Amino acid sequence: MALTTESKDLNLSDVIDGIFDGDYQLPEFQRDYVWKDSNIKSLFESVLSSHPIGTVLLLEIEKENPLMAWTSFSEIIPTDNRTLDYEGGDKNPPQYLVLDGQQRLTSLSHLTRGTNNHIWYLDLNGVKQRWEEVEAPSNKEEIKNFIEQELDVFAFIKKKKRTDDPLKDFRSKAKLLPLTLLKDRNTLTKAITDVRDAISEKIHEKNYELKNYEKLTVKESKEELEEIIKEEGKWKTFLAELLPFILDNYFDFKLPTVVVSKKMGISGVCKVFTKINTTGIQLGAFDLLVAVLYPKRISLKQMFDEVISNYPLVDSLDGKPKRYLLQTLALYNKVSPKTSHLPESLKAEMFDEGWNICVKNLNEACEQLDRNCGSALITGSEKYLAYSPLLPIIANVINEHPLDVKDHNLRLMRLDKLRAWYFGAGISSRYGEGSDNKQVKDLAEMKRWFSSPSFKEEMPTWLNNIYGEINTSKSGAVGKTIVSLYNLKRAKDIYIDNLEVCAEVNGCDLHHIFPKAAMRKKVMEENGIRDKSMADKFLKTQHNIDSVLNQTWLLSSTNRDIISDRMPSDYIRELIQKNGGSRNAEQKVRDLFKQHCINDSAFDKLMNDDYFGFIDERKKSVQFELTTTCKIPNFLESEPVDDLLF
Repeated sequence: MALTTESKDLNLSDVIDGIFDGDYQLPEFQRDYVWKDSNIKSLFESVLSSHPIGTVLLLEIEKENPLMAWTSFSEIIPTDNRTLDYEGGDKNPPQYLVLDGQQRLTSLSHLTRGTNNHIWYLDLNGVKQRWEEVEAPSNKEEIKNFIEQELDVFAFIKKKKRTDDPLKDFRSKAKLLPLTLLKDRNTLTKAITDVRDAISEKIHEKNYELKNYEKLTVKESKEELEEIIKEEGKWKTFLAELLPFILDNYFDFKLPTVVVSKKMGISGVCKVFTKINTTGIQLGAFDLLVAVLYPKRISLKQMFDEVISNYPLVDSLDGKPKRYLLQTLALYNKVSPKTSHLPESLKAEMFDEGWNICVKNLNEACEQLDRNCGSALITGSEKYLAYSPLLPIIANVINEHPLDVKDHNLRLMRLDKLRAWYFGAGISSRYGEGSDNKQVKDLAEMKRWFSSPSFKEEMPTWLNNIYGEINTSKSGAVGKTIVSLYNLKRAKDIYIDNLEVCAEVNGCDLHHIFPKAAMRKKVMEENGIRDKSMADKFLKTQHNIDSVLNQTWLLSSTNRDIISDRMPSDYIRELIQKNGGSRNAEQKVRDLFKQHCINDSAFDKLMNDDYFGFIDERKKSVQFELTTTCKIPNFLESEPVDDLLF
């Protein structure tokens, strides 16, 4: 076989047989079976109609040195059947691993083998009725057109609970053909022949009764006997001519298959999979590593599951991507952290020697960002984290230069560097593109910086001048960075001023300072807009109403009961009155708003319901916080003419 791939057509029924014989199995990273009944019926309809069902991707297995571990189709076959056991010296591997096609092959196995508590049937009464409605085509070309154009196989596939005698409904008037008969063509033929023979006997019996009607006591009338003979004759013809033609499509069905050579490397397997994959599920580095490491007695899936079970912050970061802990390990071992390289660059001995260290360091990095940068991973989500690719770098930096040291000044300096790094990277969108490559460069630079005796010495050049448009939504990296700042400030609620509001506090959310409803009413009045949807579009395009600069953390009760749909001047006056109505009361409210990065100038704009003036002033207030609280050395007012080379 060539070193790349080979395309061939396999008999579908042979592949199904091969699954149960153990010749086709799944890689260790197999996914759960998720198809619904409707998917199964549509698939089988395509098979019986000879329509394409997509390509299956197989990996040829090298018996003596398999590329990856395997397991059985656990949905249909017990997992202890032909599951790889290297310690037991398993010398009977499958011929192929199914990289793409698990859902389809499992579904067809359910249909033709009845591998659970149910059995699938083809309702022959419905098929026959439709056949007769189009005048019972009989020659091959007419039957072929009937199946393709007139027969709705989907509607006639039924599922019933398993019984001791699944053929009972086939022999009876129900005429439900159990699809388990498709396991073997000879078994199917015999079952159909038996039913036809029974029908022939019945026709013979009714003809005898009709012929000797006057001599016998017969419960049916002559007309009824004639109708029975006619109907049974139709069944006999149907079972002889149409049904075998339909079911032959299963036995004759050719399955387009791409076979990946056993000589191809793991990266090549990954590339082939992602190009041909028909399910939309990409084969990731983690999946490949699970399979590659299993023969080397590294149970990566179990190890990873234990980590995310014991370390909630790591779960928030990496529970779904399953890449950042691997990148932490790669950087720790000075190999490429590029995601596509991980299956080849990470070796078994690296897991033995560095896994626990990297787990500890990554968890520590998550804790430090939560505590000192407001990333709020403790909420169970990374939606407030500026950039996830930061964490593997930070984890490796603090491995050599820990943040929690006894020297007070050294600890404060390293925390300042951490904040400058986190907020500078977020505002400048540093890891928006090419993050894997920047991880290696930044790790070296950050190690030098964190080992330096001062804040300025050895500072990476990209941190010297930071620019980013912060009048943006909360969903992008810049917006998440600003929300991290709001979290870090841990401001008090503007109404219930003894309670902190941030992502970590239950019962509070990011709310609009200028409420949408109030602003909609204003722009409709000022611009003569009558349609609310048009007004909302106007607010979005002309006011950037959902800007992170128009949002802050509030208790939901404060937003609902105090702010509601009122303009700021209205609800702020109420807050001042609530605190006594004096000048001191106003100053108290001003001080509360300062905690929310709203300085006196921005507060004055709120009191005048000046939306654009408020956004401009709050922008200045947030920029001030970024250079003080967040330690960004220099925040530029406008984007530099010449882009910095990273």
